Amino acid sequence: MKKTDLINQARSSTIKEISGKIANERKQLLILQQEKILGKLKNVSTIGQLKRQIARLSTVLDEKVSQSVD
Repeated sequence: MKKTDLINQARSSTIKEISGKIANERKQLLILQQEKILGKLKNVSTIGQLKRQIARLSTVLDEKVSQSVD
């Protein structure tokens, strides 16, 4: 999924949906980190990509929360 597609999709989602996506991504990140430690993970760059994706979703979530407060 492209970066802009992810951001646009997140912006059209609700706060609960974005929070759920972040929780799922964090679970996936934990799994990938464990696989890296065990030596099962072949493509280590996916960890960085997942971290950036979580950061993007968190930013959109913060935007939505600040808009709902105002």
